[in-house]
Amino acid sequence: MTTSELTEVTLPRPSGVLTTTTVPLPGLAPTDKSARRAPSLTLRLAAVFGLLLAATVSLVAGVTVMVARAQLGRALDHQLRGSAQSFQRGPGSRAHGPGDLAAQTRGWLAEHPLPAGQMAAIRLPGGRVLTSAGGLDLFEVPTPHTLLTAKRVAWWSGRGSEGGVRGLTVPIRVHHRQLGTLVLLAYERPLERTMNELVSTIERASLGGLAVALLLGAFVVGRSLRPLRTMAGEVSAIEATGDLSRRVELTRAPGEIGRLAAAFDRMLAGLEEGFQKQRRFLADASHELRTPLTVVRGQLEVLADELDGAHHELFSSAQDELDRMARIVEDLLLLARLDEGLELRPEPVELELVFGEALLRSMLRAPRLVRVEAEPDVYARADSERLLQVLTNLVTNAVKHTGEHGRVVLASTRENGRAVIRVSDDGSGIPPSELPHIFERFYRGAGARAAVPEGSGLGLAIAASLIAAMDGSIEVRSSYGEGTTFTVSLPLWPA
Repeated sequence: MTTSELTEVTLPRPSGVLTTTTVPLPGLAPTDKSARRAPSLTLRLAAVFGLLLAATVSLVAGVTVMVARAQLGRALDHQLRGSAQSFQRGPGSRAHGPGDLAAQTRGWLAEHPLPAGQMAAIRLPGGRVLTSAGGLDLFEVPTPHTLLTAKRVAWWSGRGSEGGVRGLTVPIRVHHRQLGTLVLLAYERPLERTMNELVSTIERASLGGLAVALLLGAFVVGRSLRPLRTMAGEVSAIEATGDLSRRVELTRAPGEIGRLAAAFDRMLAGLEEGFQKQRRFLADASHELRTPLTVVRGQLEVLADELDGAHHELFSSAQDELDRMARIVEDLLLLARLDEGLELRPEPVELELVFGEALLRSMLRAPRLVRVEAEPDVYARADSERLLQVLTNLVTNAVKHTGEHGRVVLASTRENGRAVIRVSDDGSGIPPSELPHIFERFYRGAGARAAVPEGSGLGLAIAASLIAAMDGSIEVRSSYGEGTTFTVSLPLWPA
């Protein structure tokens, strides 16, 4: 590390909240990071499609289960009704008395076995009850006596030891006289088992279909939005390079995307034309103003020899204003050339030597305590004259915005394969509200206007444009009331 220039001091690290703004390229706003974190349009559309599809599948599955359950219930009722009709056509129609009814009932029970889980119970005159052989016992259900003494045809639902039970009661009448009651019962367990299998099948089929539909939907949506992604990439490239002559060129894209791309290209063409007109006007006006300013200054110098001492102060003031106007014109002309793509001469520039020259130029205004912390043999790939212009501007600003006992630090180092320069001061700092605008052309904050009334607000804009032309970036970090640090990053010249 090499230390030079006046007294060596060390600046205190700023405390409090720091505000930072970075200018990688002039005139381009930083990319919004929240936009990069937001889910893609493809993902959002696929998610909406999936939710709608899931809702549709759930609705269809629910309706299917309800209809299937109703159909199975009707099938069970139809089976019980068929058994009741079979009994009525057999013992119910052939019996002529109580004794005959018992014999006919035994024969019917023997000839018509019921499926497992079902049973038939017949109450005969005198209170006797005949039952079929099956997996259901009459006394497994509540209130069996009520069922056996029913006097009308009725359906009944209840619970047994193994689940729900569906029942049918039918009075047995002979010659309009009730001799007994037929009770038919069936467990709903087979129905529930069928429904469970159906629901499980529907679930598996729905999940598989939903997965396939989501994959196909994501593929179709992604393919449909591919032109939009291409357009977004082109727009990002235009934003990154600042080249308004580029076009999206997606006019063959289908439908609204093609129209959007065509409209965007037309907007870019209008913007490019407007900027070109502005740059031509700025360059032409700046160039044309140089000649009359030179002529006026020469005439004033001729007149100065004929003025008496009382008018020399007026002459000096006019000459200063002409010099200030000339500097503004030169700055505007330089900005116009940079906008048009001024070619710089990249070469290896030793930062330690540039620091010394920049300090010699800047300290003409007022001496300050300066510390130079230059890492040896750091060479940046830059235009030496333009880099000296940038550093002179930054050091001059640091001198202007620090007090008589203010301190300035110039440092250079290698960081991540880049040559990094820092210019720090312990001055008044920059208010957070002004910090995002300091690289804008003609922008001057309240503090800058008070400290340097003769400034034009072009120095930092030129610095940002020159650094960008040298493939670098410039960043400012400031804590209001405590100091400011400008950081310049440039390509490192290969060893």
